[in-house]
Amino acid sequence: MFSPPSAKSGISTSLDPLDRVVVAYLTLPAVIFLVGWFEWWVALPLLACMAYALLPLVAALPAGGPRLRITPLQISIAVTVACAWTVLGGAHHVFFANADWHVRDAVLHDLVASPWPVGYGLFEGKETLLRAPLAYYLPAALVGKFAGLSAAHMAMGLWTAMGSTLFLIQVLSLTPSRVAVALAVAAVVVLFSGLDIVGSLLNDGPRFRSDWNMTTHLEWWAGKYQYSSMTTQLFWVPNHALGGWLLVGLLCRYTDSPAFDSTLPICVVALALWSPLTAVGALPFVLWKLWVDTAQGRLPSLLRPQVWSPALIVGIVISGYLVLDEGRVPKGLAVGGGDEPAAMELLQQAQFFLLEAGFIGAAILLLRRSAQVAVALVVLAALPLAYLGPGNDLVMRASIPSLAVLAIGACLALLDESMVKHRMRKRAALFALLAVGAVTPAAEFARAVILPAWPINLQATLIGADCGRFAAHYVARLSGQAISRLLRPPHRLALGPMGPASCDNPGLDLMSHGSVR
Repeated sequence: MFSPPSAKSGISTSLDPLDRVVVAYLTLPAVIFLVGWFEWWVALPLLACMAYALLPLVAALPAGGPRLRITPLQISIAVTVACAWTVLGGAHHVFFANADWHVRDAVLHDLVASPWPVGYGLFEGKETLLRAPLAYYLPAALVGKFAGLSAAHMAMGLWTAMGSTLFLIQVLSLTPSRVAVALAVAAVVVLFSGLDIVGSLLNDGPRFRSDWNMTTHLEWWAGKYQYSSMTTQLFWVPNHALGGWLLVGLLCRYTDSPAFDSTLPICVVALALWSPLTAVGALPFVLWKLWVDTAQGRLPSLLRPQVWSPALIVGIVISGYLVLDEGRVPKGLAVGGGDEPAAMELLQQAQFFLLEAGFIGAAILLLRRSAQVAVALVVLAALPLAYLGPGNDLVMRASIPSLAVLAIGACLALLDESMVKHRMRKRAALFALLAVGAVTPAAEFARAVILPAWPINLQATLIGADCGRFAAHYVARLSGQAISRLLRPPHRLALGPMGPASCDNPGLDLMSHGSVR
């Protein structure tokens, strides 16, 4: 089980200062969303529910604890690593930004340029609305309302760095405060990945060897599925990753304590606005905590109506927004119905699971028993059986919490201080697997450094950046749904130019050709 070192001395009944900051970070975007998207007579009671659910954040700390289980040394290393990690990831466009930032920049533009909610006029005869997990963007967009779009981009970079820092601090809080330990933990988290290079060589060896270079994105080797390394998640999809990482960090810090129970339901609801699929991937760990607490004779406080009912009310409304016009999003079972026999598809999935998670997870469990790691492996084995979204987003996004659990589990397994000879051999095996996996994040870093940075397009709208398409995972048609009666009327944003000035994706061009067309 995961738990901070000082947890053995007693069970905390209150969140410590670090966790209060993390919960505030997770839930602040939901507060902004409710104010900006809903009619005042809907927003006010929803905000009251949020305020009630977050009362533990302002409760006085009990005498003698909980103590902040993190040292200045660990904070310094977390801040330094997280800031460098974020800047290299392209959030500020100081270094090369991956292709997904082209559309992400456009979403931020629209949130700054238009009154809320943002609309795009008629599509197929129906009014449209920007419908997407917006939590990542909203604090920066709010800054942009007052200080302009350039300031919003700077704020989004700082917001990203803050989330990365908080997660690294969470992980470091589970380990001894020594320089070598802190640097090792940060390295394992940043470089954690599955064995993509092995999958690439096994599945497409000759062509891969002829085409490979240090900037190659390795993680689509399985074709239909991808489990992203921690660095890939930050460099490509921080909007999906940060919320999942932080909720996992909270759950790992409070495996044997009820202190987090009272805010857990509202955090899960807030995570859905960060990424609904990541929230789905986090639910097995929430249910496991509920099961363990109940089995140990502790009635979890999150079962009390005054804890879960405010979160449920807010969750129903946020879910109603997130599933608007969901019929346009592709979905189904991933086994059967294709050109290949079902048995062959299952074998491919087994290979994908073993290389991306199975071998590393087994190596962790051989060193250190962990129910969370076992749950993560079950989730990661099951996810490829279904698909949702244009790029099989279910597999990529719902896997984020489980991969974070494996990264934390790897840190703690390597730091096991037992010097028994057979444990040393097992530790060496885990280290070797992690070293092979580190090729993937190394390629992400190489691309960030080798390819040139490209400027933010400060004019492109979402529709313009997507070449005139009204993508189903970003834009919903309004057709009298119940939730649309609670939302403010969408403000039609001018779609802007549809030509190459908006549509061309510099990040994609550079990744494909090494230069911008």
